[in-house]
Amino acid sequence: MKTRSYNIETRRKQQAVLKESIVAATAELHAAKGVIATSYPDIAKRAGVTLPTVHSHFPTQHELLEGCTSHIIAKAPVLPVEKIMASSDLPAAAKLLVAAMEQQHLHFEPWLVWREDRLIPFLAELAVAVRKSHASLVAKLLAQHLGPGERREMVAGWETILSFDFWHRLVRGHKLSRHAARRVLIQYLLAAVGPTLASPPIQVPRRKP
Repeated sequence: MKTRSYNIETRRKQQAVLKESIVAATAELHAAKGVIATSYPDIAKRAGVTLPTVHSHFPTQHELLEGCTSHIIAKAPVLPVEKIMASSDLPAAAKLLVAAMEQQHLHFEPWLVWREDRLIPFLAELAVAVRKSHASLVAKLLAQHLGPGERREMVAGWETILSFDFWHRLVRGHKLSRHAARRVLIQYLLAAVGPTLASPPIQVPRRKP
């Protein structure tokens, strides 16, 4: 009985490793030529497995994309939300947020440059979820430094400025250095807030009568 259990567990681990190798191969191909141009035979060849093996683990493209995106996201830099929220003021928070988003953009760039979220429903849904997540963080950050209130337009502006497309246009399109791009993004974020920048008003001591 112990031998049987051992064999089952060993096979389970082997299958998990095999599945991960297929996902990793798929991620490499998606980065190299996009999702649409990647076929199951391509994946089987890159992973060094048979075509039926790929189909047995991922019968549909939806399941394949789930596995692939999970694999890519798991390796992405973690957004330091607590550190950003703990910033002493809004300029400091904007600086940390822009730097953290840059690291995420650099990680996801090989896949995002294909813009296939406009063509593949699964990726479109994922992109919407990411935008909502970023908007939620921005709303909390602004509320913390500016106080409660409805800031739909400001949140939308910040989320757009922090987006991959905005960053990619500056760095790859306009050939700005990453340092220059960060500076521009921070300036845009703070300009969207206005001149007060959530800083408390300077208390001018009253003269004694």
